[in-house]
Amino acid sequence: MNDRAIGPRQSERAGDPPARDLRLPYAAWAWEYLRRNKDYGRAYRASFTGRARPIPLNTGAILIREKRRWSDAEQWGLLSFADPEKSCDEANVFWRPDRLAGALPVQLVRFADLARNSERRRHDEIELRRIPTRRVILETVDGARHIVLGGRRFWVQLLCENPASVGERCAIEVKINSTQHYQRKLDTASQLLSLYHSAGGKLSLIGRSRDSTRLAQGIIAIDIVNAGGSYRDVADAIYGVEKVAERWGGPSRYYEDWARRLVARARFMVNEGYLSLLGKKTL
Repeated sequence: MNDRAIGPRQSERAGDPPARDLRLPYAAWAWEYLRRNKDYGRAYRASFTGRARPIPLNTGAILIREKRRWSDAEQWGLLSFADPEKSCDEANVFWRPDRLAGALPVQLVRFADLARNSERRRHDEIELRRIPTRRVILETVDGARHIVLGGRRFWVQLLCENPASVGERCAIEVKINSTQHYQRKLDTASQLLSLYHSAGGKLSLIGRSRDSTRLAQGIIAIDIVNAGGSYRDVADAIYGVEKVAERWGGPSRYYEDWARRLVARARFMVNEGYLSLLGKKTL
């Protein structure tokens, strides 16, 4: 999806997942708000020189090797810049692990090392390349490897500080060595296991259902006002033209006040509030 704007009196535009899908993970909602930040868009465009190009791997994954640290992207909560013209389904978004409570520390182990260690049993291994979902790998200048397993119902972000393997031909070992955000990391580990064992099953069913109506309405509202729409257009898009017409301009000013509060909240989420979503439950 390249056209992010939702025009006046429209509840959604084809191809905009948040407008019709209320079960996105919070990390995806955070990106949907951030990518609508005009200052972030300008920072992204200014970073064109020096950005690493994604490399498709023959395993089906995407590899990004950064040659520098993006401190300006880190100010937005990211490890590197992601294209704001792309939705959460398409963009290569890597949140800073200290911002994303559910970021899961792992070790990537070569199979040759596993074979030499008799204490590790073959059926306990999670092989990275056999996880049947979109996989994006980011290698940062400090030698760490970050992996995002993305889908409409889940967002699994892994961090390996000292990888012992190259590429995707490796096993994943979970390493939770801190009590900070312990439950969130366990949630991510549960999703990782579910993804691996689905083996081509219904990935859309992984994760718990969540009604994110307010987040979706905020996206609709900010797209409408950014396209030049009014508070009335926001109310029409969400509640319907006929229903709003019955009470708009009345003594209670219910829809007027509601639309004004919704737009104010959406603007806050675009500017800084999106970061608060990264600490919420990942499932």
